[in-house]
Amino acid sequence: MLRRQRGISLIWVAVLMAGMAALAMAAIFSMRYERNLFAEGLARLTGKTPPAATVQGGGAAAAVAAAAPSAPGNQLRRCVINGKTVFSDTECSAANATTQNVIVHETKGVEAPKAPKPDPAAAAPQDLRAKMIENAAR
Repeated sequence: MLRRQRGISLIWVAVLMAGMAALAMAAIFSMRYERNLFAEGLARLTGKTPPAATVQGGGAAAAVAAAAPSAPGNQLRRCVINGKTVFSDTECSAANATTQNVIVHETKGVEAPKAPKPDPAAAAPQDLRAKMIENAAR
């Protein structure tokens, strides 16, 4: 007689693991592109507008996008347009609720290490050898 195993089948385990992997991939995608796919999906299902993306906690984006008082003219601003974060001075208007002024910090970036100067004692015999070869070739 064959006895059946009790519990969930291997097929259901595979389907459950594929669903969990899809949720994890969506979470990683949301983090990478600064979007919240879960909130956008819920908003589509309920028919509401998705919540505005905000800068939270530490990180480079939070440091760069620190809110500053409104400045007239060509002030660089950060906002979310169609679910994508945009840095612009023209597209991010004051009417957009996600608009934040950005303070730009100019840096030198990464400088390449300087090559060490050649040792003059090591270069002298080479020069002497070159002079001796020139004298012999004349």
